[in-house]
Amino acid sequence: MKYFPTIFAAAAILFTASGFATPALAATTMTAMELAKEFKKGSKQCSWKAGKKGKDKGTDYYYRDISAMSGNADRIIGKATLQGKWSISGDILSLNFGIGEPQKYKLAKIAKNTYTAYLNGKKKMTFTCK
Repeated sequence: MKYFPTIFAAAAILFTASGFATPALAATTMTAMELAKEFKKGSKQCSWKAGKKGKDKGTDYYYRDISAMSGNADRIIGKATLQGKWSISGDILSLNFGIGEPQKYKLAKIAKNTYTAYLNGKKKMTFTCK
């Protein structure tokens, strides 16, 4: 019984180090080179799902009309279309469809042409691109 505090402390350290306490994004998110390669082929059309159980959904169109890694964008949600801008800087995809600062996402590739986007370390949306 005198070993119980030591075992408990070791278990707590392993639990914290396992990544449960903090997101383990560094191992799963795309590098700058991987992200640039995915967007290298040209404009993208991406269907996305977000919110609780993917109830929020729409389609984004990313146009490479400013540079190889930036351009204008359209976001279609139902019958509404929002205009904005996108860009890639390093391993960050920045999207801005409104007033204020752009949202800066880290992407994790989960399947061919399918990605999970993380905003401030939290899963924000999943999207599939053509």
